[in-house]
Amino acid sequence: MSGVKVIPIGKPRTVRQRILESLGDLLARQGFDGLSLDVVAKAAGLERAVLLRHFQDLDDIVTAFGQSAAFWPTVAELREEVADRFASMPPRAQLAHFFKATIRGLLARPRTLDILAWELMTRNRYTRLLEYPRVRAALEFFETVTGEVPESLDLTAVVAVLGGAGIFLSVRSRQSGVFGGLNLYDDTDRERVDRVLDLLLSGILREAEVRP
Repeated sequence: MSGVKVIPIGKPRTVRQRILESLGDLLARQGFDGLSLDVVAKAAGLERAVLLRHFQDLDDIVTAFGQSAAFWPTVAELREEVADRFASMPPRAQLAHFFKATIRGLLARPRTLDILAWELMTRNRYTRLLEYPRVRAALEFFETVTGEVPESLDLTAVVAVLGGAGIFLSVRSRQSGVFGGLNLYDDTDRERVDRVLDLLLSGILREAEVRP
């Protein structure tokens, strides 16, 4: 059985939360095409005017949802498992942990994985609004990395390649169960991916250290 704990959505506690949860459910079911304030209002069972009392416009709702922990793991969540020893870990281990923890955070958010699947087919202003919080979370995490990271390391490219791979594998595990013989909801398969991430980051940093 998988050791991943799914983040419970629960019942909305406020009208604002009800709106955000309805938007998330809507995006997971139908994607981004045809998204509008009226569509969100209908999904939430509220009048359009109620939404506008809590948010400026649809962009504001999408932005707030993207910034919520229900959609994307926070830096504190990503570091929670190793918080007491993170600073003493070598840089390669700290970087590898980011990708491992991000994968676990995504697997715990099946609705987010459904939304990410829709993103692969649609590019518009709303998909971009959901990207900003993810970029900011990554930047915030890497600002906490201690130790010497070689200046020659193209960290932006490393995050794009390894982060993209982690997201793709997570989405495929959610959508079809297996990709390349791996199902990230299976503890053994996820541990295999963890070991590969350790090897990749070790090699990447070693190469960066010897590069002039």
